[in-house]
Amino acid sequence: MDSFENATRFETVPDGTRLRIGHWPSASGGNGGGAGGGRIVLCHGRTEFLEKYTETIDELTGRGFEVWSMDWRGQGASDRTLRNPHKGHIDRFETYLADLSWFFDEIIGPAEGKTVLMAHSMGGHIALRAVLEGRIQPDRLILSAPMIDLPIRGIIRFTISGLSRAITAIGFGDRYLPGQGDYDPTRIKFDGNPLTSDRQRFDAIHAAIAANPVVALGGPTFSWLNAAFGSIRALRRLPEGSPRTCPILLCTAMADTVVSVTAQTEMNALLANCTQVRIADARHETLFEVDALRQQFWREFDRFMSTG
Repeated sequence: MDSFENATRFETVPDGTRLRIGHWPSASGGNGGGAGGGRIVLCHGRTEFLEKYTETIDELTGRGFEVWSMDWRGQGASDRTLRNPHKGHIDRFETYLADLSWFFDEIIGPAEGKTVLMAHSMGGHIALRAVLEGRIQPDRLILSAPMIDLPIRGIIRFTISGLSRAITAIGFGDRYLPGQGDYDPTRIKFDGNPLTSDRQRFDAIHAAIAANPVVALGGPTFSWLNAAFGSIRALRRLPEGSPRTCPILLCTAMADTVVSVTAQTEMNALLANCTQVRIADARHETLFEVDALRQQFWREFDRFMSTG
């Protein structure tokens, strides 16, 4: 893969925010002219950044796909929204949706081959909502552990949702949620982490942050959580009223405790043209799991991309 310095650049969205863009041609050369016959638009989850997906990008370009990606505003090397750059903050998810539409329309543009949107966690939430609302029209959509909902129910959900809404309404939405704080490498522990059972890949993620500390991100703010709850409500109302969907592959990590596994199954039942694949024992970040679990994902990816 080309160095990130050669593959990345900064572009400015209409409100003046600079986003970091990444673009990698297929390994066979050209833009989507290889065996893959198209391009992949890769959308990350919360806290993630371009360098983290080096291995995934190599997998995709090696399959003949051109790859586009970007750091969401407020994370990676894109402009941060608060004075403290470690705070995971957003005003509302519509801002992310507008950025994704801009990315498709103004940066990537039309192409002869297929455009496949591949998105993880928060990125999966944003991608699915954008497709169902008709903001973007990829030919296919691949979701990895999408944040259809958070694994919070009952009175605890009612309390947390109401608190985040109230704190944001009185002007303190930029404060960390209780128990959250700046990214601190001394507190990072592999044992018991909810993301991956692969120690080598876990360590590589944090080595990438150490090599480029600007991409470090801490916990979410009250405003982020309030915006997430609002967007979750909006997303779960969409399937019945959506005019169309492209073919969708929904990959559910069955050992996931970060997002709701149940909500993914419920969404799959509502969506037209959606296939759910359940990967047993996979934690939240399947693409960073041990090889046996990653290979399950890539087998389903290849099968999905070879049909139709």
